[in-house]
Amino acid sequence: MESTRTIKRQIQSTKNIAKITKAMEMVSAAKMRRSQEAALIARPYAEAALKLLGNVSNSLEEKKDYPLTHKREVEKLCLLVITSDKGLCGALNSSILKEASRIINENQDKEICLVTIGKKGEKFFRGKQKVIAVFDSIGDTVELMETLPISHLLMKDFLAEDYDKVIAVYTDFVSTLKQSVKTRTLLPVSEESIKKTIDELGINEIGRTKKMKDATEYIFEPSPEEVLEKLLPNLVETQVFHVVLESNASEHSARMVAMKSSTDNAQDMLEDLKLYYNSARQGKITQEMTEIAAGVAAQE
Repeated sequence: MESTRTIKRQIQSTKNIAKITKAMEMVSAAKMRRSQEAALIARPYAEAALKLLGNVSNSLEEKKDYPLTHKREVEKLCLLVITSDKGLCGALNSSILKEASRIINENQDKEICLVTIGKKGEKFFRGKQKVIAVFDSIGDTVELMETLPISHLLMKDFLAEDYDKVIAVYTDFVSTLKQSVKTRTLLPVSEESIKKTIDELGINEIGRTKKMKDATEYIFEPSPEEVLEKLLPNLVETQVFHVVLESNASEHSARMVAMKSSTDNAQDMLEDLKLYYNSARQGKITQEMTEIAAGVAAQE
């Protein structure tokens, strides 16, 4: 049995760890609330922008071949992988990296490049895949201006035909206890991807926006074509901003849950260590009393 001094050190170390994880839990809870509010506030705007584009275009394939909607045979694929800068957030990052690796394995016949948001993704793929851009230290509260360089880079390279398709791999915030890994086609913009995104945004879950009503007819000045030319880049910017917001809220939620679990585990360990300490202490006292009694008996 370990000495009581060693057990006391373990108890003190566990108490210190519990204090740290509790503090991290509280910090993550505060950041989570702000991130959740930002993500939930942005959802109606993102849904309305997508719905407006769907109403204007009706069917993008039947209209003018806009550069951002041009479908090419996919020979070069770009993945936008959104992870966190820090760890201690459970299986969040590993789930994203696993999904990104699955897509890469399924498209081994294509030339694949990556744009990563977050240090974890860049470190994972460094030396394994071609990473053309890294964005990290975006911050806990994301503004649209911070994500514009990302969306502009994706659109510029897509128009230059550096890649034929852009897929975002990110975590979608469902609730505090649930975050799901999602993939979304950002480029080329298509009616199918717009409808899919609208359906996902309109799912009636906790914190979700309600589905919007049917299409509304609009009168355009000067023309729907010119409106679409201006609207399509804004749509891509909105989608990139939205997936980053969802990932940010998911990260802080996952970290808060992970730290709460660590704190609870530390408390359980403390209870076990205290019982173990009391047992060792009682055994030591019993041993000392036995030795004293044996000494007295020997003297007699």
